[in-house]
Amino acid sequence: LLGGDAGLRTMNLILLKKSELTGSDKRCAVLDKADARAKHIVGHLRKRSGDAVSVGVIGGGRGVATLRLGEPSSSSVQDGGSNGDGNADPKKAGSDGSVVLQLSFDGTISSPSSPEMTLVLAIPQPKRLKALWSVVASMGVTRIVLIRAQLSPYGEHCKSSRFVESTYRSLIEEGMAQGAHVRPVVVDVDVDHVVCKETLEKFDLVSAGNRPSRTAKVFLDCGDESGVVVPPARDVVMRSCSADISCTTDDNHNLGNNTPLHPPPSAVLAVGPERGWTDSEAELFQEVGFSMATLGSSILRVDTAVVAGLAIVSAALDECYCSDSSKMNVANGSKRQRTERT
Repeated sequence: LLGGDAGLRTMNLILLKKSELTGSDKRCAVLDKADARAKHIVGHLRKRSGDAVSVGVIGGGRGVATLRLGEPSSSSVQDGGSNGDGNADPKKAGSDGSVVLQLSFDGTISSPSSPEMTLVLAIPQPKRLKALWSVVASMGVTRIVLIRAQLSPYGEHCKSSRFVESTYRSLIEEGMAQGAHVRPVVVDVDVDHVVCKETLEKFDLVSAGNRPSRTAKVFLDCGDESGVVVPPARDVVMRSCSADISCTTDDNHNLGNNTPLHPPPSAVLAVGPERGWTDSEAELFQEVGFSMATLGSSILRVDTAVVAGLAIVSAALDECYCSDSSKMNVANGSKRQRTERT
């Protein structure tokens, strides 16, 4: 997607790569007029020179950029608008019909920490997986782990060698632009073997003893065949991620620094294949620290369960995160008052 001519897609955020930032302060980006992002800005958003555009840098920050457009000129056609090293010259750019974005922020600095979501997905049919890449990325997932369940489809089309980055990266970036996310999405794949404890350990998905954690680890299972009453996914996430943070800043910190002493809440959601997880897989997940949860009594397709599950988990994480911020502000206010009295 980035830099390609993939047609006009829904972009709620113009995504840039750090390698595309130019200028001495790395606050300028030049998009060729044939770039899909340039076409979206000019053709769909109907932006003109001087207008503001929402942009984000993958692995960096996000904010507003000022747009500069230009018409082709004979000089720019002859010299290609280059500064001699193969990169676009910001001073000449725009005169060749390219789109120039002048960032109002430092795109190389990462955004503040926020809740992270990991999706552990038992590999579905290829067509369903292809449709899920962008959808999952649009919902703020920061890591996707593809595994093979006992009831997963299997064949030549489902081997790990088929999942090279070129097959999914553009789809992920499309989803990031749709959902306005800049945090990179990591993809891990092991579908050559049926999931086991070693697989989960390899991907660091096994809980470390009784050490306190604010990571909710959930695997979806309706529990209807076993007769077990399964709690709703939201309840599991809220129970795991809610925290008492009556004291959120170190006494040695400046009172204006609202940096929490613990990481933001996070979640791992495991979604099985069309026929669900087997009893032995359910036992495995519980053994390594996952909790069983349900999305209700309906039997859902994998793609529906993924979207519904991520939406519920994301909303619960946001609720916990906002609660953290409120508690932190109250705690800092109380500490400030005590300091003033002394």
